[in-house]
Amino acid sequence: MSSMRNAVQRRNHKERGQVQGREKWGLLEKHKDYSLRAKDYNAKKAKLKRLEEKAKDRNPDEFAFGMMGDKNRTQGKHGRGAGTARASAADLSHDALKLLKTQDKGYLRTVGERLRREIERLERDVELQNGLKKSLGENGGAAKDQSDDEDGSDDDFDDFDFGAPVQPKPNRTVFADDRKDQLAMKKQRLQKDDASDDEDQETPKARKTPKQLEAERKALVEARRARKTRKRAVEARANKLAALRKQHKEVQAAEKELDWQRAKMGNSVGGTNKDGIKWKIRERKR
Repeated sequence: MSSMRNAVQRRNHKERGQVQGREKWGLLEKHKDYSLRAKDYNAKKAKLKRLEEKAKDRNPDEFAFGMMGDKNRTQGKHGRGAGTARASAADLSHDALKLLKTQDKGYLRTVGERLRREIERLERDVELQNGLKKSLGENGGAAKDQSDDEDGSDDDFDDFDFGAPVQPKPNRTVFADDRKDQLAMKKQRLQKDDASDDEDQETPKARKTPKQLEAERKALVEARRARKTRKRAVEARANKLAALRKQHKEVQAAEKELDWQRAKMGNSVGGTNKDGIKWKIRERKR
């Protein structure tokens, strides 16, 4: 019977797969997968527990001969690892280190000289630009640019109104001493008004065409854009000059520090040790 039962094709029972809503998380974890993951987790947890116990029971005065090996001596916080700057400095002599600091000072001097020339060039440009502004009388234009920028308006077309009527000038009140002066002033004002009316009749003011208004508007827009471009160029030059001055100051400070280190290596100056105690070179008695 058993052989007959095995001869018949039976249904293959497959493991349950991942549900459709969780397919993005991968295959469904089976019990064997969970067992392996739990076993690994427990092993790591036990190892960490043993390490904590060893660290707690460690004797700080413990000694092992392995500490005397060359390998351990060149590792760790206080070791001199191969390929590091400390190892290269330890292998050099005192004179060689002084020579390296001299070369470093030469490089810093070269960089400082290049920065100084660039700063002088920018300062000459700024002085030339200020001289041109004074000679051309662009102080009013600069004030106008500043007022435009303070308004915060980037639209070049809202600042120009070509069809708006001209506002009349306010009248000025003048007081006369007596009736005679008042009549004389009134007569003079009437004569001036008649003269202006005659001039207007003789030379009537022609109304501007739309093309002329458009041309004037474009010219004003281009002039304002040019002023803004010049102002941005001036600000960029000032920022670059400030950055170069800061960099030059840092290079000078580094060069001064190198001079101090070389002097200390040559025992020609004093200093302050790590405990804050000041010391100086003992001079020869006279």
